[in-house]
Amino acid sequence: MILRPICGAVALLLSLNCAAELRVKSPAQICRLLADTQLRAGDWRQDDTGSQGCSSGTRPVSADVPAGSQIGYAAEGADDIPTRVTLTLGGISKADDDLAKRELVRASKRLAVRVLGLSMPHSAEESIMKGAPAKLEFGSGTLTIIRTAKAEGRYEMKVVMQ
Repeated sequence: MILRPICGAVALLLSLNCAAELRVKSPAQICRLLADTQLRAGDWRQDDTGSQGCSSGTRPVSADVPAGSQIGYAAEGADDIPTRVTLTLGGISKADDDLAKRELVRASKRLAVRVLGLSMPHSAEESIMKGAPAKLEFGSGTLTIIRTAKAEGRYEMKVVMQ
């Protein structure tokens, strides 16, 4: 009888300690999280400025349109602990707009479950499909959607999880 409230209190305390951080703590693991979507990010490394992380090369969203939109993945951190992951969709034009956004949604859904511990909310999927910026807190962190205008009517979208 008294065990139930104690278990509830312990569970609450543990959940509060887990807030606002990525679930994946291993640099090697975070660099390979999206290998199943052809976005393996290579090895974790430190550059001359002291920044740490890994990044994939970009790949075309569609094999049918190699000069169309490109998608890439990167992870950043400090002291060999990953703190942020980013999916970048670049070179989006009206010709492949819908296909590119759907690919970003697909990769974002996989990444959200793996680094934040929950399925991506439908509102985030809607923001990506509309090309609208958003910031949502869910799971163990935050998901931010950023849209940046580029030349000739093109734009870039980023989904950042931290």
